[in-house]
Amino acid sequence: MNEVNQMTALFTEIKHNSEGKAVEHKRRFANLNPSASNNQVRTFSTIIERLTGEKYDKVEVVKTEALI
Repeated sequence: MNEVNQMTALFTEIKHNSEGKAVEHKRRFANLNPSASNNQVRTFSTIIERLTGEKYDKVEVVKTEALI
């Protein structure tokens, strides 16, 4: 298996505006430790939620690995 060399986390909060439309607010964190586990990313999102007062509806992780 190839080694993961980059990891990015994307946190999405969905709110409804005054017209009732869903609006997504996203935060992106790049250059995270590529060996971080999913639980560590969840813990990181909880810390960011507490610092910002936001509540994330979706947490995504993008991992990049070299094929050659």
